[in-house]
Amino acid sequence: MSIAQPLRALRRRLGARRPPGPPVAPPPAGGYDEWLELAAGEQLRAIDAACASGGPEHLARFRELDADVWALLLTQEHAAWPNIRALLPAVPDPALQAGWNGVSGGALAAQGAAFYRRLCERFARHGALALADARVLDFGCGWGRLTRMLARDVAPGRLFGCDPSQAILDVCAANGVPAELARSDFVPDRIPFDGEFDLALAFSVFTHLSETAHQRCLDALHAALAPGAILVATVRPPAYMPDERRPYAFAPHAADPDHPQYGGGEMTYGETVVTLPYVRERWSDRFALLDVDILLGDLFQIVLTLRRV
Repeated sequence: MSIAQPLRALRRRLGARRPPGPPVAPPPAGGYDEWLELAAGEQLRAIDAACASGGPEHLARFRELDADVWALLLTQEHAAWPNIRALLPAVPDPALQAGWNGVSGGALAAQGAAFYRRLCERFARHGALALADARVLDFGCGWGRLTRMLARDVAPGRLFGCDPSQAILDVCAANGVPAELARSDFVPDRIPFDGEFDLALAFSVFTHLSETAHQRCLDALHAALAPGAILVATVRPPAYMPDERRPYAFAPHAADPDHPQYGGGEMTYGETVVTLPYVRERWSDRFALLDVDILLGDLFQIVLTLRRV
């Protein structure tokens, strides 16, 4: 079966469960070439020439670029550097991006870059080794919008992504995201990879889980991380559900077999608010909380940096 059939089905499911968001301005005619040229034209021409032979080893050449330039390149909404376009992963169509993440294109790249920059800063501060030497897991990777950002930093063969939706993993693989991918369970007993990780990220995962799934995911991540390794995860602030005052508030989505996050039985996916007192009390046997950060571009994602204990 080609990727087209499950991709169309996934679009229909996403469209049915997510209300339409605000309109996203399309990129300028011709894409973002002018902006990229202004910011890093000389660097990009040199990288483009060096990437003529292809190969994932060339991704390290992008490490010196500003994070916003790198994120904009990954939108593939540019045409001036053909070897760069050929080397970087493809992206899903805007409808799937918006269905899965609320926005698409440059707007989504801006959100991703803000988290990616904070992730790199926190690992540089708290990690035991350089990101280039780390073994990294994107837990709940979706179509790989953050996984691909880390591809310039992490050595080939040391970047991994998992997600419970096989359909979105198929999109990730079809786009050529340079990571080892595997399906995880909705309520996991373990991470679907062997070996220990030095860094795990879980962006907008604990914002959607039932408490049972939440605790099982924490256990699986704790078991998969090396002693002293770093976990960077996001949670919702209480303002996301202003009428809720419980330390753990979960509103499940309908248990619809067509929902891409439904695995049968009890629905474990929905909208979730986890308070910091809950994290400090219920996570402390597995993770020590190191930093709490906001993302100005996405105030409903609170970034927690934690160390495995």
